[in-house]
Amino acid sequence: MLYLKKTKSTGRYELNLFGIKCKFMLNGKKDDYKDKFENLLYELADPRTLNSIKLPKVLNANDALYLISTTEKSMARCGDGEFKLIMGENISFQKYDPVLSERLKNIIKNQNDNMLVGITDAFGYCSSDYIRKVMVLCRETLYKYIDFSKTYVDTNVTRQLDFINEQQGTDYYNRMKSIWTGKDIVIVEGEGSRLGVGNDLLDKANSVKRILCPIKDAFSKYDEILTECLKQPKNKLFIMALGPTATVLAEDLTNQGYRALDIGHLDTAYEAFLRKSDHFVHVEGKIVFNEERHKNSLKPCTDKAYNEQIICKICD
Repeated sequence: MLYLKKTKSTGRYELNLFGIKCKFMLNGKKDDYKDKFENLLYELADPRTLNSIKLPKVLNANDALYLISTTEKSMARCGDGEFKLIMGENISFQKYDPVLSERLKNIIKNQNDNMLVGITDAFGYCSSDYIRKVMVLCRETLYKYIDFSKTYVDTNVTRQLDFINEQQGTDYYNRMKSIWTGKDIVIVEGEGSRLGVGNDLLDKANSVKRILCPIKDAFSKYDEILTECLKQPKNKLFIMALGPTATVLAEDLTNQGYRALDIGHLDTAYEAFLRKSDHFVHVEGKIVFNEERHKNSLKPCTDKAYNEQIICKICD
């Protein structure tokens, strides 16, 4: 358990790091708590401390991609946005829904061998102050649902930008593309995502069809989205970029006998890689950043192939 709280009766603060408790007064002597913090790293390294710390098993992005590309398993991903929804919070493009929250909790516990479950690999090392704050807020709740005997995959398997060199990145994305090479795929995406438009991400697929969904609060249309998906033949491969709605959809489609991959962020990561950028960049004609999720700022797509691929539009 990790928490920081203030005791009303004494005004002291109590910091609990997995059983190591430090109590201090912010207006007291500086040395009272400075020593504890300076020694904290060493106390955490002590086997007596480490033995009490549980971390979920998470395959790194490279190993996760190998598993996805060499099996017929589906994948559902729960990242920081899904964690916040589990906690009862809204996120920028999906308002809190109690049904969605419960579905996400159950997906973390999912035991279907045909579906990989992705979680953010930040339960130990955190790569940013933002994700560290998310983990501090969510860890205790998430630990109620995580199966520590299960092996998860890193949600960032679909948003890789950190490569040793360009060839490594090319190899990574070529392996990703191999998943749908020669396959008939159905893309379920937010209107404006336009996955694969303007790049070669989907060029080796045998055929591409698209179901366009709301760019915000897509879960409000979930029943319509699922119904439309279930009209497709079982040999179709579903590729989904639809936030938390894609997470739930991956589970339901897998249970119905389809292969379904939640690959949110893949297109934007690939676009950044092609531009030799180590972070997401604006792409004309596509929604990349949350503030771009406004239809009045999204121009109609003039790509003929893209428009011919659309089989259904589920509007807001």
